[in-house]
Amino acid sequence: MKRTAAATKGSLLSRGLSGGFAGVLQGLLLPALLLLVWTLSTGGGRETLFPSPGRVFSVLAHPATDLLSQGSIAWSAFVSVSRVMVGFSIAVLAGIPLGLLMGAYGCFRRFLSLIVEMARPLSAIALLPLSIMVFRARTLTQVLGLEELVYRRHILNELQLGMVFILFWGGVFPIILGTMQGVRSVRKLHLEAARILGAGKLLTFTRVVVPSALPDIFHGLRMGIGRCWMVIVAAEMLPGANSGIGYMIRYSYQLSRYDVMLASIMVVALIGALFSRGLEALGEGSLVLRSRER
Repeated sequence: MKRTAAATKGSLLSRGLSGGFAGVLQGLLLPALLLLVWTLSTGGGRETLFPSPGRVFSVLAHPATDLLSQGSIAWSAFVSVSRVMVGFSIAVLAGIPLGLLMGAYGCFRRFLSLIVEMARPLSAIALLPLSIMVFRARTLTQVLGLEELVYRRHILNELQLGMVFILFWGGVFPIILGTMQGVRSVRKLHLEAARILGAGKLLTFTRVVVPSALPDIFHGLRMGIGRCWMVIVAAEMLPGANSGIGYMIRYSYQLSRYDVMLASIMVVALIGALFSRGLEALGEGSLVLRSRER
């Protein structure tokens, strides 16, 4: 029996690995086809609108090289990611508790649902002028009183409160709605079973409601960080911005450095995919831990 179980487990593992490898190959098929078309269309010195893949990948191969006197692609990406992580973290700290309360208690849902539904359609980019007017381009360096860093290239100088606010705005509503939906979708059978077993409200909430809502919570997190990433790239492309990967895209376009522009766009796509896959892996890991606890 033990050998049979071990053989079955090994068979399932090998199938999972082969299925995952096949999935990766299928996912790479379309990008490889696009790369082939791109190479053929720019081969033989026929570069017109787009630079050749070789020129673009040459930029990507040296991410720490200063470009256009505006810093490297690595630094620009680091600035954008740092802004997103600060704004998204604040959105998580606010969105998950609000979503839990709105999902678990009808009074909170009735009190907050109208304002959430009115605020949710407001574009974060449309609020950028308002955030600049309110926060006046203040940075964390100024807030923390670190005046000695003002004239140095430091990440705290790039974390403007206005940008953090619009990132928070862009990410918080998917998190609220995903968390609320997860709490409200918990099966009543599970709640009744917990009450029959003598669990109080707090224990039921922490041991039944929250674990059951985790898939929807992580879905909301993925949606939220995706919106944050789109918001920051768009905001950095607007006039007035002077750093970040979005600014690098706009500035390289203005100078007709299309190789730098396309390399920056590829970095945006790669980081966005890493954000999404990372949260997906965390969600799956939390579900595995939950199943082991059971």
